[in-house]
Amino acid sequence: MVTLVCGVAREEPVEMLVQSLNDLGAEYYLLDQEALVDEVELRWQISDNGIKGHIKVRGDVINIHEVTSVYHRFMNPEDIHNPEDSINRINQNRSIIRSLMDLFDVLPARIVNRRRPMMSNNSKPYQAMLIKKAGFAIADTIITNNPKTVMEFAAWNGPLIYKSISSVRSIVDSLDEGSASRIDSIAYQPTQFQQKIEGFNLRVHVIGKKLFGTKITSSAVDYRYAAHQGSSTNMRPYELTVELTKKCLNLAKICELEFIGIDLIINEDKAYCLEVNPSPGYSYYQNITKQPISDTLGQYLMEPDSVS
Repeated sequence: MVTLVCGVAREEPVEMLVQSLNDLGAEYYLLDQEALVDEVELRWQISDNGIKGHIKVRGDVINIHEVTSVYHRFMNPEDIHNPEDSINRINQNRSIIRSLMDLFDVLPARIVNRRRPMMSNNSKPYQAMLIKKAGFAIADTIITNNPKTVMEFAAWNGPLIYKSISSVRSIVDSLDEGSASRIDSIAYQPTQFQQKIEGFNLRVHVIGKKLFGTKITSSAVDYRYAAHQGSSTNMRPYELTVELTKKCLNLAKICELEFIGIDLIINEDKAYCLEVNPSPGYSYYQNITKQPISDTLGQYLMEPDSVS
């Protein structure tokens, strides 16, 4: 039973998981994205007889059928490469990642998470359909590059926020007088506008059937960037209701994802779901709340049935 941990070794979510796997006594291999070209060799094939092959990591040869679980959190190679790296080295790195992800698509192991269901994050409108199917409320939304349409939508729905419609991280902000004065710029970029929902933010991490709720209070529109807006953020563990637990588990099932971060706003007794993150940066929440998210993730990779 071998676990593969794939990603940038110095990134905190990967660091935390590696530490947890060490503490749990797991047999694992770290495939450091920044050293793939030097440390990893990959050879596998698929035929009528099934899949066979091996991964060589720092001299150790691993039969792919020894791999029982995988956690991957690869980053865009262009975002992390050394300025001195050659184009050839960057392309080699990208090629290894592509081959690994192709393997993870078909490998009979627990993959956190498989690529196809993760793609729902590339389209927030499509993801909203999955969220609605799980029973969550969603904010009234419009996607447009027409300034007049936005202002008409605001007149009917009150205060609005705006954000990206793709998986590219964007800072969520209010449509105030300052941003409204620049509204003509959306002609070049269709943008998502939503009714601003009052209430408190709730992040829920789902690992298998285990859930961790974190209540977030902040005066900032986007609490992740509160410091940049001259505000502060407070977080604490939050006990989920039975109904909310069922909805979160149902959403994970509908999305076909083993480990997710769900962003909610709780407005009185109504839960609005903003989005689902298929590769959550859980370390931000664990550092503050001390919830054992990485330990639970490590246990899930080793023995999924033990996490409930």
